[in-house]
Amino acid sequence: MVTDRQYVPPDVDISVPSPARMYDYYLGGKENYPADREAAERALSVVPHGRAIAWANRKFLVRTVKHLARNGIRQFIDLGTGIPTSPNVHESVRSVVLDARVAYVDNDPIVAVHNKALLASLDNGITSIRGDIRYPLNIMGAAPLE
Repeated sequence: MVTDRQYVPPDVDISVPSPARMYDYYLGGKENYPADREAAERALSVVPHGRAIAWANRKFLVRTVKHLARNGIRQFIDLGTGIPTSPNVHESVRSVVLDARVAYVDNDPIVAVHNKALLASLDNGITSIRGDIRYPLNIMGAAPLE
């Protein structure tokens, strides 16, 4: 069931599972739909530790971006962002370097909507691009979401 707070772009069929929304479900997020939860539960029946794996991946991401920031990296590109689940890249890196720049890239239209909403209240230096990592040249020339 789609609630009032969830906007679904017209070109998105929420009856078809999305890997980004399934991952959100594994992490305990709320930006997923019945088809995503059903597919995620089927996957968990084969890989019962899937949620733990998703959280281990998230913890690795946080440790890695903080380590890179402490060692001089000031610009980050998160390819295949997924639904913005906290802690995310900009929260993690900016806990170390306040002016670090972050670009989020994902090809899922619902991810783009969520990232646009998330970034609306943030300052400069954080952007979101709808792009497909299989076509890196298109990403490099893409305009930020407005």
